Amino acid sequence: MSNSVLIVEDEVLVARDIRARLERMGYTVAGTAAKGEDAIKLALSENPDLILMDINLRGEMDGIEAATKINEARSIPVIFCTAYSNDEVLQRAKVTSPFGYVLKPFDNRELSINIEIALFKHKVERDLADTKQNLDATLKNVSDGVIAADAGGKIFLINPMAEKIVGCEAGAGFGMGIDDLFKLEAFESGQAVINLMSPETFAYWKQFSGIRQMLTRADGRTVPIELSANFLDKDSNLTVVTFRDISQQLGYEETIQKNAFFDGLTELPNRALFVDRLNRSINRRERDGQQGEFSVLFIGLDGFAVINEGFGHEVGDKVITEIGKRIREIFRDDDTVSRFSGDIFAVLLDPVDAVAESIQACQRITTAVREPIAVNDNTLNISASVGVVVNSGDYHSADEMLRDADTALHRAKTDAQGSYVVFDNAMYEDAVRFIDRKNGMQKALVEGVFDVQYQPIIDLETGQLSSMEALLRWPHPEEGMIPPEEFIPIAEATGLIMPLGEYVLRKVCNQIRSWRDMGLDGFRVAVNFSARQFETDVSALVQDAMATSGIEPSTLTIEITEGLAMKNVEHYTTMLEDLRRLGVNISMDDFGTGYSSLSYLKRFPLTTLKIDRSFIKDLHIDEDDREITKAIIAMGQSLNLTTLAEGVENEEQLEILRDYGCDYIQGYYYSKPMPAAEMTEYLRSLE
Repeated sequence: MSNSVLIVEDEVLVARDIRARLERMGYTVAGTAAKGEDAIKLALSENPDLILMDINLRGEMDGIEAATKINEARSIPVIFCTAYSNDEVLQRAKVTSPFGYVLKPFDNRELSINIEIALFKHKVERDLADTKQNLDATLKNVSDGVIAADAGGKIFLINPMAEKIVGCEAGAGFGMGIDDLFKLEAFESGQAVINLMSPETFAYWKQFSGIRQMLTRADGRTVPIELSANFLDKDSNLTVVTFRDISQQLGYEETIQKNAFFDGLTELPNRALFVDRLNRSINRRERDGQQGEFSVLFIGLDGFAVINEGFGHEVGDKVITEIGKRIREIFRDDDTVSRFSGDIFAVLLDPVDAVAESIQACQRITTAVREPIAVNDNTLNISASVGVVVNSGDYHSADEMLRDADTALHRAKTDAQGSYVVFDNAMYEDAVRFIDRKNGMQKALVEGVFDVQYQPIIDLETGQLSSMEALLRWPHPEEGMIPPEEFIPIAEATGLIMPLGEYVLRKVCNQIRSWRDMGLDGFRVAVNFSARQFETDVSALVQDAMATSGIEPSTLTIEITEGLAMKNVEHYTTMLEDLRRLGVNISMDDFGTGYSSLSYLKRFPLTTLKIDRSFIKDLHIDEDDREITKAIIAMGQSLNLTTLAEGVENEEQLEILRDYGCDYIQGYYYSKPMPAAEMTEYLRSLE
């Protein structure tokens, strides 16, 4: 009965050709499949003797994944038939312990030899103990080396191919210690060396296969081998080793990698590898749940055809090589820079924090490309246009992203050569505004343009001033007052919040000292702190600011948001305790909008709960807001914390809060935020 072979190939014509060849060779074709899922079903139902598996298949499952799932269910040898592959694919393929690689196109003899070797190797590894009497005759015809040793490590079987690979004369290996003849070294840095005589090698498994090692031959030369071993401990404690010289296979792998996935001119990843990595970025988000955005940049050289026509293709190639080198040097090692086609380069930025980061990358690219290029005593000048597309979860295929990146590049070349265009115009405008705001904030910070205003906080029982909140304002010289909700998030994202927060803290401390010198005291001033500020020693900063200005801790309150405190409870609890030991009060701002539990609140050294304005806005007309507010006030009272309602704008809200037992209120009902000079007059009016 002939051996049955399952063909897994997504190209219909190729599958038919392989089927015809196999049938002429005398094999029975168990079936053909074009998808990994179908291959699994056929393998389990038909149980073929061998599978010829294409690596790249239609659908979501490739040949490697299909082989893995088949091997988990059945022991069926797999030979990968492929026209190309890359390091990542090959590493994954090794896990499936394939029985060979056949590089397309292949002739009938090569295919037949690989199939016979795989079938026999599979049979040897499974049935060695039961087929020992026939082993000597058949081992002479296989291309894998086979060595068997007894419990003491003495070799009692070695086939001609094993003698050839290790470099010993015929028969010389019999009786030698397996570790004397079979000297192994690590195949690559960091890899363990297999010790076939060590009990630890077989402590957790009785066999292994597909392990790559370096073998030192009898003549001192080293050759790469792929090693499989079985430890048969039932009767005579035999160690059986099969191995093969993979020098040629490594050459195939290198050739596959180089020719199929890298550009021969620039040595950058080519279109195929770029698309593969782009698909992986998409799949990591969709299948694995990885978070974060990534972007594709299409870079087109403006007027490159003129260089080719005027100076020749040799000069054009040198220009392409130099531009590719410049672009590669700009980016991180993890980013993919590809010569996509002709004079088009592509960049995959993964991850990317925001659209603004992609635009900044465009600016670096256009700057680098504009630098003159010296070629054959000629100085050439060229510019680059860039199209950008950012994936925030809207794209589900590489083709979609590449299409829109190409559209954006075309638009950039049409609008103004040497420019860049983000495919989503709204996103582009936001990114440009982000960069403008960032630059404006840096300038305003240096020039001291930012202002601090103060809003009174009133004791609801006495109606008297209790404290005030310091609020940052940005009076823009051209646009007027820019609202905090627009520039604070940008400061957070760019890290400007660190110097900006310190600027506010020191300005407030100095103002408190100034008021005290005027005889205006008896109140606290609350300063908002960002989560980014807690990445440093915030208590040291506060202590230094108070010492420098000469104010008492009792005059200062630190406000944190509920969301900040919930990010890392242990970390923030420690830092807040350090602040509390300085003597400052600590208020939790925006309370009710996060996920605080009573147990967490008890751990934080708080003095005040500040009820978020979203619950106060409709307090007088919304029953749900009233119940939430009432519950927050009751929670504060149970924890011996004072409560403060912000955003109070009318008498109805005030009376409800008074009935609920709220301690303090803040809002336009009493006063809007005031510059320091106006607040000074307000304080004097209270005397």
